Amino acid sequence: MERFLGLLAGFIGVDFYLHFIEAYAMSLEATSAVGRIGAVLFGVIIQIILLVIFKLYFASSFFNGFVVAIGVFLIFDNVVFHWIFQLHRITNGSEANILEPLAVLIGILFLWYGLSKERYSELSKGKV
Repeated sequence: MERFLGLLAGFIGVDFYLHFIEAYAMSLEATSAVGRIGAVLFGVIIQIILLVIFKLYFASSFFNGFVVAIGVFLIFDNVVFHWIFQLHRITNGSEANILEPLAVLIGILFLWYGLSKERYSELSKGKV
């Protein structure tokens, strides 16, 4: 329960912090659909690099928790802040109508993968 509360507090804190600040990328602005999709892909590439680093250099439980956190973030942020409250979109263009449901589906896969891997590792160690 403590882990869950820590995860929840960290997620809410980071999510609110990131949504209340204005980010400027050295005065670069993605004005075209290609530019906006490229910006999203840049974020995906950074996430993949972090996943590889965490898989190689950290314990499997840390990696599984990171995967679960990514999944929860993708689902919660898109559903609550993008769709329910309509605070912002993943991009400012019509491509968001495709990217956001895709992000939720990927989030569900990440959540399932991280939880099932962690559950399997717990079962194989005889802790459950």
